[in-house]
Amino acid sequence: MRRWSVALAVVWLAWLAAPIAAQNDTFSVPRVSVADTKKALDAGTAIVVDVRDAASFSNGRIPGSVLLTPADLVKQAASLKASKKTIITVCA
Repeated sequence: MRRWSVALAVVWLAWLAAPIAAQNDTFSVPRVSVADTKKALDAGTAIVVDVRDAASFSNGRIPGSVLLTPADLVKQAASLKASKKTIITVCA
């Protein structure tokens, strides 16, 4: 019975994940090189948003980047959009 429950759970999870996987195949986020990031920051046309935890941010970050937790990011979304700058995120 336990094997049946595990198998059913795996199939159910795969069924739930299918729409997400399909969505990710059609959704892409452009990657930005270090050189292009520096150029955009120097020109004032971009903002770098670091979404890692505070400890990781304090251990090392891109100069000029802003730390925003996911909750803060939601709160700041309107002001980030209003800035009309390219938003470059750092998450690793």
